[in-house]
Formats: sequence, structure tokens, C-alpha cells
Amino acid sequence: MKRFLMISAAVLLMALTVGCAGNSAPTESAATQAPTAAPYIDTQINEPEWTLAEGELQLSDDTGVQASGSEILYFAIVSDQNGQQELRFRLSDEKAAVLKDRESAGYTVSFNGEKIGAATLNASGTVATVTAADAEGEITALATKIRGLSQ
Repeated sequence: MKRFLMISAAVLLMALTVGCAGNSAPTESAATQAPTAAPYIDTQINEPEWTLAEGELQLSDDTGVQASGSEILYFAIVSDQNGQQELRFRLSDEKAAVLKDRESAGYTVSFNGEKIGAATLNASGTVATVTAADAEGEITALATKIRGLSQ
């Protein structure tokens, strides 16, 4: 009986080993196989890609500087399908809370003391937007300068 149990255990162990070996997945795909379809990733077209500025940004109005330094967190260049471009400047939540209900004749954004252009503030006060007549040339050149990629 003892010998029968030992033989049965050995056969069972061998069967399990052979059975598991046949179900193993390949570790590498063959180079000739076509790639699988990439999964769909839902991205928000209206979400800008924010970037840090390589210099001093200021948001001013007719009464003086309203935001500067760490109060302007980052900026983005944004394009729409019609080829229109604009620069957006993201303000800190604390500064936005102060500016959102403030009356102003108009804002301007400056970079390292040089005026970039007239800006509008969104209703929540979180984003100042600058547009240009020659958006493709002017906005791209300004964005390149703010990123610190040109002199």
C-alpha cells in the first residue's frame, strides 16, 4: 500500500509538472507579429500644457502690479482648430480670490520688465490670457522667450 501511494504521488506530481509546462505563456513576442492596437486615451483638448517661466512675470493694471513672482504659477501656449493662438498665465488660488471680484480697466502682462501684451482675466480670476494680431509669429516667439529658449 505504501509503495502504491508513493507511485501515485510520483505520477500525480509528474502530471502536474507536464500539465503546467504546456500552459506557459511565451516570454517574447515574435518580431514578425503586428503590434496590438493601442488603448484609447481620453485627453482633454481644452486642457493646456502648463510650463514654468524662466524669468519674472507680472500682471499689472492702471493702479500697479497686481501679481508677480510666485503668484503667477506657470503659463501655456494654446491653439484652437482655427489656428488662433494665445498665451495663458495661471495665477495662484490666493491671488485669484483677490482679483476675481476686482474692477479693472484692463491688465497687461510683462516678462522681465518687458510688456508682452494686454490681458483679460477669466471669471474665476485664475487665468490671464494674452492674444496677438499675428498670433502664430508673436505668440510662438513670446512663448519661446518665456521658456528661456531664446535670447
